[in-house]
Parts: sequence; structure tokens; C-alpha cells
Amino acid sequence: MNKAFPILLSVITLISCGKDPEPTIVVEKNDDTYSPAKVQPVLEEWQRKTFNYFYDGADPSTGMAYEGNERGTTVTIGGSGFGVMAIITGSERGWITRQQAAERTQKIVRFLGKAERFKGMWSHWYNTDGTAHPFGNQIKTGDVIESSFMMAGLLTALEYYTSTSAVETEIRDSVQSFWNTMDWRFYARSGNALQWLWFSQEDRLDLNIKGWNEGWIAYILALAAPDPHNISQDVYAKGWQSNGGIFRPNQSFYGYRLPLGENKGGPLFFAHYSFLGLNPQKIEDNHANYWQQNVAHTMINRHYCIEEAPSAYKYDERNWGLTACYGGKPPWNYSARSPTNDDGVIAPTAALGSYPYTPFYSTQVLLNLANMPLAQGTYGFADAYSPGTNTSEKKHLAIDQGPIVVMMENYRSGLIWNLMMKNEQVKLGLNRAGVKDKPAYRQGFHLAVVNTLTNEFDMMRHPDRKLFELGYYLESGGSTKFTVTHKAQNKVVLEKTVTGNSGENVFEFDGQEISYGKQHTIKMIAPDNKEYTISTRLR
Repeated sequence: MNKAFPILLSVITLISCGKDPEPTIVVEKNDDTYSPAKVQPVLEEWQRKTFNYFYDGADPSTGMAYEGNERGTTVTIGGSGFGVMAIITGSERGWITRQQAAERTQKIVRFLGKAERFKGMWSHWYNTDGTAHPFGNQIKTGDVIESSFMMAGLLTALEYYTSTSAVETEIRDSVQSFWNTMDWRFYARSGNALQWLWFSQEDRLDLNIKGWNEGWIAYILALAAPDPHNISQDVYAKGWQSNGGIFRPNQSFYGYRLPLGENKGGPLFFAHYSFLGLNPQKIEDNHANYWQQNVAHTMINRHYCIEEAPSAYKYDERNWGLTACYGGKPPWNYSARSPTNDDGVIAPTAALGSYPYTPFYSTQVLLNLANMPLAQGTYGFADAYSPGTNTSEKKHLAIDQGPIVVMMENYRSGLIWNLMMKNEQVKLGLNRAGVKDKPAYRQGFHLAVVNTLTNEFDMMRHPDRKLFELGYYLESGGSTKFTVTHKAQNKVVLEKTVTGNSGENVFEFDGQEISYGKQHTIKMIAPDNKEYTISTRLR
């Protein structure tokens, strides 16, 4: 007898008796791939492994970071400045004690105090005895950009090491001494721009620092420096701003407005190096909002990788991110990769250093890398890898390691941003650069940048705080109602009324009826009864 016959007979009997068959119940399974329980341990593990480059992997005699872990004993100034921030992160995370962090930082500032300096600036690289290591074919060279990266780290340390202990007092005194003797004005003696390098043996300045690139932090510090070592706002306008040449108010790519910089944004380190300590969420001048600039830059970079790059490169949602790194065909050249300079090489620091800008998309890359031995090295991830050729460069570079540790932490806790942004010198420099006291955000979901491919804003629960967090801005404080609706089912899954403050706020939420991985609509009714909606995919 056909096995299907009894089932068919039952259905016919039900129909003939006037009874409807039982309705099919569809159970929508939640996707827990990006749940806090799964993401947080991976984030913690790889942030810590990368931190170890600056602690376990540092030069034992000076505490400084090596330029690269396979570059001999040459130590780096800029990368060690990132390392000072990473050490603070390790202290707060409990990977080392505060005493260990302070003693390591003390060792670093003692080395910096004895190292050769050039009108108060450090060189690019050093030997461990404090003599300047040749940079290119030149020796005895002062380097403004590297020195600014170091000073950014030291000003952050100034805000962190505040106890009266002898170690922390020495750190603060040393930082203040360095700050007071850095002669930025000398490096801008043409009056037209800061110069990157001074070849002291020839008394020759070289390379104008003009935006948009990694050099913004140098101008912020130079503007804030004590007289007679500071630069004028005129030098800032002529140099960094190129007399207005860096502003492109109508520039956009793939639907993302990009008011500063070059075609398709350039390498992603432009959005990292100056912003390890400068919080772009709080920075806006008359030309750009720097949060929107950096998020757009990151999204353009990702969009190019996924949609525009040659298919042979095998980029996808889990493999994207172009910036300066090793890589390419042997001998694995160092190059500032970008959408306009692409040879199939992904740098993990690109997506992972963008964590505050694209937390979900950066997590997609992180989880992939954590399961890819090819892209793993001694201290975290390899400097670069090529999905298309299944090859990698397992070396590490300090300037690529630092943004991973620090920007992951800025996403997780805002630690380094909070420390540096309260520094009085930094505040003064931003003010002299024309940065407003507060950005003039419009009411609504002011920090969300929607993916122009999907018209959705991808959100995941914060791995540490375990809730969805959606920033919103109110023109005036008061009762604010949020409604979360499952789009396909047209079903309200969450309603919540909160008291919002005038200005920036965060809507924190989760709920048993939310279907993770599915599209939802979030509606906000502001205190003035104006409505704002955003289409999201809640992960």
C-alpha cells in the first residue's frame, strides 16, 4: 500500500466532514551568529593578542615598539605612540595591572628623554641607544608626523596617569617637558605649511603636510602649542586646508557624501591615525562633520571591495579593507592601498581599525579572520593577506597593530577618545582649527549611515553591554517613544517610551520577540511629535 495514501485519506476525510486542516506553523529561527555571547570572546581574544605586540613584544631595554617584529631592533616613534594608548587599554582591560602599565610608560618616556631630538621633534626610527636610525637615505632627521603620533599618545597618558605616585608624577612631568619644547613653528618657517621632515645636517625642510591625509593631528597639536612654538591659524588655512582646496562639498561615491579628501577616500588609515584619540563624533567645522566623513570613507572602501573590485581578488562581506600594509607579489612590497590603488591585498587593520564606524561589518571580518590560520601571526593577525591567491604576509607593523587595539577599545568603551578629548591642549587646538563647541546635528538618528546597497542600517547588540544601541538626537528633551516593527510580518515587537535629553542620546533595547537577522523598522516620535524612521536589520 502506498505510504502516502493514509495521509491523503485523512485530508479528504477532514474536508468531507467540513473541517479545515490544521494551519501550518512556521517557526522563525533566530540567527545567533552575532550574539554577544559569540562575538565578545573573539573580540577580547584578538584585541588582547594584538595588544601583546606592544607589551610582550616590545623592546625590553626601552619599552618602545619595534617598527616591525621582523625588522631587527629598530624602534618606532609613531607606532610607539599608538602603543602608549594600547598599554592604557591593557591596564583598563585587566590584561596588565595599572602599576605595570605605568612602569612601562615610565620606561618609554625615559627613553624619549635621552633620544636625539631635532628642534624638539623625534626622528622616525631609533636605535635602542637613542641615536636616530636612518630613514631612507637620510640621517639626523626630525619627523613631525611621527612626533605628533607620539605626542597624541603621551597627552592621553597625561590624562590617565593622575596619581601622586613617583612613577605617574614622572610620566606627567616628562610629557609636559616634551610638550613645552616641540618647536612646531620651526617646521612651518615658510609660513605656508608644516613640513614633514627636517634634515638637520643640511638644514633642509621637506614635504608639505597638506590634507586630507593622516596629518591632521599634527596641525591640531601645532595650533595648541605654547608660544613661541605654535603655528598660526593662517598656516593651518594655507597648509592643511590648502586655501580651501581639501573641501569638496558636492563629492560623493556610491551614494555616500565625502566632503574631504581624494577620489573614493584613499587608504583607510586616513580615518584611523588622527582619530585614535580625536573623537570624530564630537568634531565638526564649517565644512564637514568628521564622523560622517569617516563613516562614509569606510563604507566607500567596503563598497568598492564587495561590488567593484576585480572578481579574481575574491573580496566579499568577510574580506574587505584597503589601507597601507605589506603584501602583493613577492617581495611583498609596502603600499598605501585604496580603491584607486588595489592589487588584491587585504589588511586586517583596515576593517578592524574601523570598528567604531562599522561595528557589524568589522565583526564580519573579525569572525572570518579568527577562523583563518592563513591570516594569523604571532601577535594577532597577519599584516596582510590575499584571498585571491591564498597567500599572506605574517609580519607585523606597529602602525597597523595600534589602530586595531585602540579603535576596538573606542568602540567597546570610548576609553582613549574620552581621555584625549578632555585634554586642554587638544581642546585648544581643535578650537583654533575652527571646530565647533558641539556639532550641529539634526534631530533624528544622527550617527546612523545607511548602507546604500540595501537601504538598511545593520545593527548588532553591543558585545559587552549586550543591547542594541542606536544614537539619536533631540532638539529639546522630553518623552520620546520608540516602536520596533518586524517588517515582513508587519508586527510590532517592541514599544518603549524614554525621557530623552536635549542633544545626543542612545536608545538601548532588546526583546524576546525581535527576530535576529531580520529586517525591522524603528520609529521614533520625538517630544515635538515629529516622527523619524530607519530601516534596520537587527543582528
